[in-house]
Parts: sequence; C-alpha cells; structure tokens
Amino acid sequence: IYNVIKIIMKSKSINIKWLEYKGSIKIIPKKNNYKILHKKYISLVEYKKIYGEVGRKYNWLGRLNIEDNELRKIIHNPKVEIHLMQKKQKNIGFFELDYRNDYLKKKEVRIVHFGLIDEYIAKGFGLELMNNAITRIYELGIDKIILQTNSLDHDRALPFYKRYGFKIFAEETKKIVYSVN
Repeated sequence: IYNVIKIIMKSKSINIKWLEYKGSIKIIPKKNNYKILHKKYISLVEYKKIYGEVGRKYNWLGRLNIEDNELRKIIHNPKVEIHLMQKKQKNIGFFELDYRNDYLKKKEVRIVHFGLIDEYIAKGFGLELMNNAITRIYELGIDKIILQTNSLDHDRALPFYKRYGFKIFAEETKKIVYSVN
C-alpha cells in the first residue's frame, strides 16, 4: 500500500530591484532606548529566530531551508557580520553584511538582510538600524554598498531605501514556485 501525497505548487512573478548607496550617514539624533550588538558567533537558534520573526511574513525562506552546517559556514564567516537591534533585551531587528566577494573588482559590501519585527516598523528604528549599518560599513573602509529588495518585501521597504539615499541600478522579474499546502 502506497500513500500518495499530492503537493500543490503555484508560481508567481516577483520584481527584484538592486540598489546602491553612495551617500553619507544621515545625521539623526540617536535614541537611547535600543542597543546594537555585533554577534560574531551567533547561535543558529538565535539567528533563525530573528530571521524568521523579521522575514517569515515576507517569504524570507532561504536561510531556513539550508542545512545547519551550510548556514553556519555563512553566518560564522569572518566577512559576514550579524548585528542585532535590541530593546529591553529583546531582539527587535537585525542587519547582515556580507563582504566575502569583491563582486565588481572593487571593495563592495552587500546588506543581505535588513529588517525589524512588525511592531517596531514606522517608529524610527529602521532609520537607526540603517545608520548603524552604514556606520559599520564605513568603519570597514568599504564605500560600495549594495542591497536587494523585491515585491514580496514590506511595502515600506523600497520607499525607505530610496529616502535614505539608495538608488536602483538594476531590476528584473522572476517567477518563483512555491508550495501552497
């Protein structure tokens, strides 16, 4: 006797935009009600928790779908940095920097993940988080900053990046396939 499991798959088109930043740090008064922690050897449990809390609603699945040993190789690489934003000792957001490759034969860093859990969006924390990301990148001596967003991300993401000073330099549409059951 064989059990047959029917998996229903759907596809949808997403618009992907790559943005570059060549500006300076925005001069905004720092709030004193949060901390930014650079987690050099973040545990997989803590990483997956904040990654899921920030991105699950926006279909961030990549890091949750790879083997733990592969994820560990990425997030514990000395040229990948995870910075957590905490309020009252609770992780409320994070950014992840990746400067493992010189993509265009120049020093370049990618802001691979950037976000807050929903209840902290539109309260000034995103600006503070980005200020910290840009400050850290400039401390590394890297002046080419790239990030990617897509049509599945929070609807405030692209306008936020543009207001901060990021400019779109490439765009494409891809079809993604996903399970609906």
